[in-house]
Amino acid sequence: MKKLFLSLVVALLAATSTFAQNSGLGFNYQAVVRNADGMLLANQDVTLRISLYPGQTATTPTWVETHKAHTDVSGCFGITVGKGTRELSSVASKYSDVNFAAVYYWMKIEIAEGGNYREVSYAALPSSPYSEVANNSVVFAGMIAPFAGPTDKIPTGWLLCDGSEVSRSDYQNLYNAIGIAWGKGDGSSTFNLPDLRGMFLRGVSGESGNDEDAENRGMLAENGGNIGNNVGSYQGDAIRNITGGISIGNVHLWNAAANSAIYSSGTIGKRYHKPGDNGVRYDYNFYFDASRSVPTGADNHPKNVYVTYIIKY
Repeated sequence: MKKLFLSLVVALLAATSTFAQNSGLGFNYQAVVRNADGMLLANQDVTLRISLYPGQTATTPTWVETHKAHTDVSGCFGITVGKGTRELSSVASKYSDVNFAAVYYWMKIEIAEGGNYREVSYAALPSSPYSEVANNSVVFAGMIAPFAGPTDKIPTGWLLCDGSEVSRSDYQNLYNAIGIAWGKGDGSSTFNLPDLRGMFLRGVSGESGNDEDAENRGMLAENGGNIGNNVGSYQGDAIRNITGGISIGNVHLWNAAANSAIYSSGTIGKRYHKPGDNGVRYDYNFYFDASRSVPTGADNHPKNVYVTYIIKY
C-alpha cells in the first residue's frame, strides 16, 4: 500500500467561545492528502487519529480521538478536532476538559494504513484554538482562588485545597504546573494538592529578605513537599520576640517572723523570698494576663472570615 502524507493548507480555525477553559465546540482542521509520490488522493476515504499533548516532550496525550473523512476532488478533507470518537487512551474524559489555558499543546496527526497508524505530523498548535480562552486567560492550572460557597458547590475544573492525593495522569495539567511541591503522593502515580484549610497565604520571600526565617520553613505534607524558601513550604504561628526589662521601685516584703518590713528593689524576673512563721519560704513573681486587656485565642490572627480555597486543574 502506498504511504500517505498530509499537507496543511488552511490554518486552524477556532470555534467562538467566551468560556474560561474550553468551550467544547472544537476547532477546524483542513489538509490535503497525497501519496508517497506526491500525487493527490482525490475522493478517498481516510481514517485519522488526532492526539493533543501538553507540551512537545510530553509522552502521554491529554486527548485522543479518531475521524473518518472523505477527500474531495482536490484531495482535501476537513474535520473538527474535538468532535471525533474518543479513544480509550485519552486521559481527559471529554474534549472540554482539555485546558488550553494551562499549557501550549502539540497535536499529532496519524493516518491509518492497514491495521496500524503512521505519524504524519507533530507540531505545536497555532494561536487560533487559544482564542477559546483568550477572554479569561488568567485562569490556568495551579491557580488558587477563594470560593464563597460550600465544598459540594465547587465549580467544574476546580478541586478543594484539602491536601488530597490525586492521580498524576487524571490531573496532568495540574501536575505539570505544581509537581510535588505540596506532597509527592505515592511517589509515582499520584501527587498531593495543597492543604489550605485554616491557613493564611504568604508570598514566597525569594531574594527579598522579607521573611528572615524563610530558610527554616518546614514541610506542609507529611509525605513530602517543599521546605525552605520555596512555594508549598509551611511555617507555624509565632509572634515577634519581645526582650527587655521593667524597672520597679521598692518592693515591700513582710518578714512575719521579725514582724518588720524589708524593702528591696530590682527588675521583673528576680525572686524575693519571705520566711513564714513556720519557716516555709514563699516566692513572689511578676506575671501578666493579656486577656484582661485584649482579645486572645489559641493562635495569632487578624479579623477574618472563612472561605474555601480551590485550585484549578
